[in-house]
Amino acid sequence: MKKKENRIFEIFQDNKKISEVGIFLALFWGLGFAFLYVPNVEFITLITFLSGLLFGLKRGLIVAIIGEIVFSSLNPLGSSLAFPPLLLAQVVGFTIIAVAGNIFRGFMPFFPNNKILFSILYGATGLLLTFIYDSLTTLAFPIASGFGFKQIVATYIAGIPFNLIHIVANTLIFFIILPKILEYVIQHLPEYFPTINNYNSTIG
Repeated sequence: MKKKENRIFEIFQDNKKISEVGIFLALFWGLGFAFLYVPNVEFITLITFLSGLLFGLKRGLIVAIIGEIVFSSLNPLGSSLAFPPLLLAQVVGFTIIAVAGNIFRGFMPFFPNNKILFSILYGATGLLLTFIYDSLTTLAFPIASGFGFKQIVATYIAGIPFNLIHIVANTLIFFIILPKILEYVIQHLPEYFPTINNYNSTIG
């Protein structure tokens, strides 16, 4: 009987994990397409980072890779399938974001007592990750097209004003919104961060 109960629990846990990935993929695509016509303001970077942070590396990468491939391929403003090097750069960028989220899992036990510090750290992380992503996608076309060094540099410089808005937006999203989401998760869904104990006693 005990063995049967354990098996049922394992099946439930497996289904729960699949459902969580499905929910985050839906959030990825829903928010991605919802903000498609708002220049350089998006929440899919946040969703990808959260997937790595909440679910770990494997499921975080699933959300990042599948989410970005589908979103970029079906983008009505221009499908990345028309230029595979750009799609590759986008997928690599989101893979890095998911990995970064997973790295932060190890630091979450320190979050409750250092919320201001973590807000600053998350803001800086959003800045860095967006800079890396924008650099990869900006350089993908000139490098893959065989541009010379000067042309590559000129293309990158030309994209700075456009990318700067994206970087500022994600820095603010990571600085303001991400800590609030994590506070809610820790208080109401503690199973995602079992190493954090007595959180309620640390907030005031």
